[in-house]
Amino acid sequence: METRTIRDLGVLLPGDESDDLDPVERLPRAGAAMSERTVSGDVWTRAELDGVTVGRTWFVDADLDRSHFDTVTLDRCAFRGCSVMGVHWENLALRNVIFENCRLDYATFTKIKTSGPVAFLGCSLTETTFAGGKLAPSVFDNCRMAGTTFDGCDLRGADLRGNDLSGLDVVTDLRGVRLSAAQLPALTELIVRTLAIRIDNESP
Repeated sequence: METRTIRDLGVLLPGDESDDLDPVERLPRAGAAMSERTVSGDVWTRAELDGVTVGRTWFVDADLDRSHFDTVTLDRCAFRGCSVMGVHWENLALRNVIFENCRLDYATFTKIKTSGPVAFLGCSLTETTFAGGKLAPSVFDNCRMAGTTFDGCDLRGADLRGNDLSGLDVVTDLRGVRLSAAQLPALTELIVRTLAIRIDNESP
């Protein structure tokens, strides 16, 4: 099994390369299982998936904009160069999933649960909301986090090194994350903004 290592996290890849797998031409029905396929193009744009299990599948340059997933399991799936904007995905179960160079702007992820490693690499997360659930073990690397919100998420053990934190919405849900020393100024600024602390330069 081929593994992609990102910092201290090892993520299992789907297996065969995307060119060696059959393309998906239609949406899976509710409760179905899909494995060893490639999703690309606009087949899943505005898709409504309910109770679907997807395994060992590549999503390459796929347009998943404004899709709605409910109680979907993603296991050993890799998203490359995909557009995942404005989606509403809830009650997702993730294990060995990579989002690489994807646009997840204005997306809402509710009650996500990770039972294995998840990685976001070079992704845009502008105004993206993670509400509830668990996002660890996970790693975010070189992601754009302008207005990104972690609301009630369990991020303990998540690796946020290599990202600009100054654009995050609040700081209170970063308990237990892993950061680098270079991120401390941005973290301090975020704390001051979140707690509405007044900083005076003059001595009393």
